[in-house]
Amino acid sequence: MTRRVVITGGGSSGPLGAGVDALIEGVVAGRTALARSGRTCAARVRDIAGPGPFHPNVWRRLDRCSRLAATAALEALERAGLRAGAGGAVGLVTGTMTAGVASLTAFLTTLFEEGPASVSPLLFPVTVPNAPASQCSLLLGLRGPSLTVSQMEASGLAAVATAAGLVRDGVCDVVLAGGADERVPEFEAAWDRLHLLFRGDPDDFPGPFGRGRRGFVPGEGASFVVLESREAAARRGAVAWAEILGESMTHAPGPVHRWPADPGIAAAVGSAMAQARLGPEEIGCVVAGANGSRVLDAVETRAILRALGPAARRIPVTSVKGGTGESGSASSCALLVAACSVRQGFIPPVAGLVQPDAELGLNIVVGNARREPLPSVLVNALGTGGSCATVVLGRPGA
Repeated sequence: MTRRVVITGGGSSGPLGAGVDALIEGVVAGRTALARSGRTCAARVRDIAGPGPFHPNVWRRLDRCSRLAATAALEALERAGLRAGAGGAVGLVTGTMTAGVASLTAFLTTLFEEGPASVSPLLFPVTVPNAPASQCSLLLGLRGPSLTVSQMEASGLAAVATAAGLVRDGVCDVVLAGGADERVPEFEAAWDRLHLLFRGDPDDFPGPFGRGRRGFVPGEGASFVVLESREAAARRGAVAWAEILGESMTHAPGPVHRWPADPGIAAAVGSAMAQARLGPEEIGCVVAGANGSRVLDAVETRAILRALGPAARRIPVTSVKGGTGESGSASSCALLVAACSVRQGFIPPVAGLVQPDAELGLNIVVGNARREPLPSVLVNALGTGGSCATVVLGRPGA
């Protein structure tokens, strides 16, 4: 069984604000959410929503990452016209890079410093990477498969690609998919020691594809979309935001904390486009995984040029990470923005970018958002160590 897959809702809780509306308003305006963090910068979620419909006692026991995930997942369901706990085999695929790390750090610190008797038993269930997925399944009454994907910075988009396969193959009619991450100071300290982070004031961040780029900015947040078979969405009268025309995941072996020299993302792009049955000239925009790293941005540029050929130099290219920072969930945020772009007809600028690197040879969107109908959008994600993911979106019903 092979079915067409559509996006019928989305939710977000991130540095640009709570909800999809705040996210889209921020990316269209080219706004950044970067703030100083020691000698580096970070994009923080400043205000996490309260318990809302969730029981306060249950909410109090959730870790921060699970709260971010639950808030975004609930919004996605509601925007899709689905009710939490309504039953049915709704699946969940969550991508994460940092879930459980902060809780595990607190758990082990208390254990080693004060002994087992001092450790809170309520902390233990949220010390694992699949805590946000498990908590969301419980809180939202999701009875389908509950999966967690961890592929570094590609985690969120890999989760969406995995979920699309579940729907396409008939395993589920509906799957909630996306990513959730929270900042981990220990990770940021390690990245800084490896000279991967941007050091300086937020206003000086050159942005992805910038001429003077010299490192990325860590971020956090959660973004989810609701994927359905087109038939299931039509039966209940749901409005499709976009259609997933193709998805692919590949791997290009590289150093553990670095991006591979071989642009393996080109293979993912080619495979996803083949599934979508699109040629390079039919791609309306590329939402790249570029984050401001000199190496990553150059690697992805080579992959785009290789996969799309001569058309690559005219296709608009953007990235959300100038505003939201880098995380495992940032790629699912990029996917959500791409779905809204297809639905509303806009291409957001790269936030913070003033001087694009002309040597890259790409048509980078700078300054103001472009307003134009988009037949399709290509979304890329690359993770340190070599994980690559690509998803192709198009207009529903086209």
